[in-house]
Amino acid sequence: MKKHLFTFLSFLVFNASFGQPKSLKVNYFYPKDSLQFNQQFEELEYNYDYKTFGKTTMIVHCESAYGTFDFIFKKQIFKLSRILEYENTSVSEVFDFKTKTWKLTDDSNPYQIATMKVVDTINYSEHNSFALIVAHDHGGIIQKAKFQDFGNVVYWPEFDYPNCSISDENKDGIPEFYLSYFGNSDGLDAKPYKQIVYTFNNKNIEKSKATSYYPSGNEGDKYYIENDENWKKLPISIQKKSQNLIKNHQLIFEKKN
Repeated sequence: MKKHLFTFLSFLVFNASFGQPKSLKVNYFYPKDSLQFNQQFEELEYNYDYKTFGKTTMIVHCESAYGTFDFIFKKQIFKLSRILEYENTSVSEVFDFKTKTWKLTDDSNPYQIATMKVVDTINYSEHNSFALIVAHDHGGIIQKAKFQDFGNVVYWPEFDYPNCSISDENKDGIPEFYLSYFGNSDGLDAKPYKQIVYTFNNKNIEKSKATSYYPSGNEGDKYYIENDENWKKLPISIQKKSQNLIKNHQLIFEKKN
């Protein structure tokens, strides 16, 4: 009897240890962690392909039984400007990348005296946004997927970094990549918040997208969400994660506005 009980318990331990997919190991690296990242992963530099995609703003590193991956977020900046608001006036500045200083624009009001305090600062960034999924493969790097959205004077795509991540919601041992970003813009068009999920399908990556639209002043406009066909085919657990990310953003957005 004891022998059979021991065999049964051993079987349970074996299944618990080997029958279930191992959890992912996920770490986040920011520009302040670039030296640590470069020392830890020799085959990939933190500012991977800087000339093509610009500076790296965040890397989500994932180690799993399915493979080792990096989710690299980048911003290619063309122009930085800001408005400094005082009590009775404002000044406009543009950043000089060569001297690393702020300078008055040609059409700006003059600077105020040093004793006057800035009441508010409005920042503008003209940039392109990129995100790359790369796989570690035998000491090298293979690019698996690329996201891009191009900004301009009146459109400013911004990653929602707290809602960008890697996880395994359906517990199959294969990571999913969650990219969330807000497309802010000038004018009265609805402002899109896009929640993109990258999933593996036979070693290839598929893109699924849910988009929520925030009304921006047009009478009769309402908040609504659209899901593409790929998103509708995702496992329920992954859909719920995507929905929660959209809900998280909505709660924060409505508090600010």
